[in-house]
Amino acid sequence: MDGEDISKTPGPAGTINIDISDLDIGSHALKVVAIDSLGQETSWSKAFIVHYPDESETRLTASPTSFEIERGGDAPIFGLVAHDDITTCELRWSTADIEDSSLGLPLDNEGNYELELTNIQENTTVTLEATCGTWTETTDRVSITIVVAEPPEPPVQGCTDSAANNYDEGAEEDDDSCEYDEPAGEVETGSQEWWEGILLCDSTEQVEGIDDYNTSGFDNHVCQLSFTTNETHIEIISNGLPNHDLESGPGCCSSAQEHVWEIPLEPTNQTGCNPSVSTDGCTMAPERGAVAFAVNGVPIFGPEDGPGGDAVAGQEGAYEEDRQHVWLGICHAHSGPGGEYHYHADSNCLHWHPDEENGETWADYSMESSRTVASHSPIVGFALDGYPIYGFVGWDVDGEVSEMTSSYRLKDGETGYNGIDDYEYVSGLGDLDSCNGQFGATPDYPDGIYHYHTTWVNGEGGIGFPYFINCYRGVMESGGTGNGGGDVDCTGHGETWGPGIGPPPDGCGGGPPGQSSDMASAIAAISNLVPPNGGSILAALSMAVIVIRGLASDPASPSRAGIAVGYRPDPV
Repeated sequence: MDGEDISKTPGPAGTINIDISDLDIGSHALKVVAIDSLGQETSWSKAFIVHYPDESETRLTASPTSFEIERGGDAPIFGLVAHDDITTCELRWSTADIEDSSLGLPLDNEGNYELELTNIQENTTVTLEATCGTWTETTDRVSITIVVAEPPEPPVQGCTDSAANNYDEGAEEDDDSCEYDEPAGEVETGSQEWWEGILLCDSTEQVEGIDDYNTSGFDNHVCQLSFTTNETHIEIISNGLPNHDLESGPGCCSSAQEHVWEIPLEPTNQTGCNPSVSTDGCTMAPERGAVAFAVNGVPIFGPEDGPGGDAVAGQEGAYEEDRQHVWLGICHAHSGPGGEYHYHADSNCLHWHPDEENGETWADYSMESSRTVASHSPIVGFALDGYPIYGFVGWDVDGEVSEMTSSYRLKDGETGYNGIDDYEYVSGLGDLDSCNGQFGATPDYPDGIYHYHTTWVNGEGGIGFPYFINCYRGVMESGGTGNGGGDVDCTGHGETWGPGIGPPPDGCGGGPPGQSSDMASAIAAISNLVPPNGGSILAALSMAVIVIRGLASDPASPSRAGIAVGYRPDPV
């Protein structure tokens, strides 16, 4: 075999077996020489090739074969090497020329592999090459393309909350950097801060000058108020001028006063007073003078005017006041003797402000704006027992926003000409009791408190007497209650008092309301002079009349027109 002698003895059938399993792969030559017993021989030659055993070729797969990622992204590669004998396989990879440099990559028993490239910064091609074979090595290669895309511009970071102090209108994405003012703690009712918010015209706010429409020039009256508290009471000092323009009316002209109001911080109910039934056992509000004070420090009077009629009913046309010239101006208020400005009804204008950009003035105030609000009215004042007085709108028994109504009505055949005596209390007629109040929750007292309301109508739609209060639910204490005053009854001028008859009643100053005592004396002096000639007397009297008309308001004053007529309730 291949030139090497091999001796074999044939078997019975003349056959021989030659083992060529150890022959190498390749071409070989076999020559057989047979010799018989006679010594004769014959030969036979054969060339043949020994081949490798059959085995599969190497197969390499990868998934995916391409990537598109953002800069800094990752590229996880998975794949499989297939061959009859995985143990003969080798796998390597490179991101450069694989012939020059490469790294090995392990395979599991099934030929699986994985390769994860991270933080890729540029376009990259990964080449993988697998080589397998027991007898004949075969190779397979795959390339994986990784494209690095430029990342989008990052959103502009910043505070995106417009309510924050450091709001950045150019910010596209919030970075939790917003800064806010420290939230104001809940203001405790009755605290110093609460009173500063409730009372107007104190040192915590800028107060502008206001005008009296019944004078010729701008008056520049300034509402002023201060207060002090102790453990049990609050004392309020005010000059009695409002925070809104006014009309003094026939009692012209309003002037600064010295009011001192002192009320308990925690009012208590009177024992024996059950105003839901009647006023029996309750302290009645004064018929004249202050019954309460507004949050701007202006006195609140009861319904009656100087002659004793219901000033509000008279203003609204329920009867004709023939005893004394009386009318109410802006916000149903006017000035009394000594220039004391005061409210007889409403007073809600102290929380209203004209739209000056659209040409509004205080003369444009309409009570309807205070009666049709969609939320509970704010406090407009305090009764002298310490309980608050809210505006027209409150919460009814169901907690719904509603205009509060009085439970008083005119007695049959009466008009209000006789003042308080013309009205009767009918329990349950309206929302409020005989003092014109109720117990219930308010925005300032969510757990409930007795409180009064301003009223314009009763439960039947008639006039809302007593407009503020008629009696006190709380205990009345001795203390500051303003400087007194009131609408003094000055009727009878020229009949029971006056020049040549007798001295005026206290507070009338020598003439009907609207005339200063000095000017009235001047007229009296003129009437007692011996006239030098008729023309001089006529001139002197004309001058006096002109001066008086400059001091007192004209009942036909244009500034009065339309103030109350537009919202007159049915007084009957």
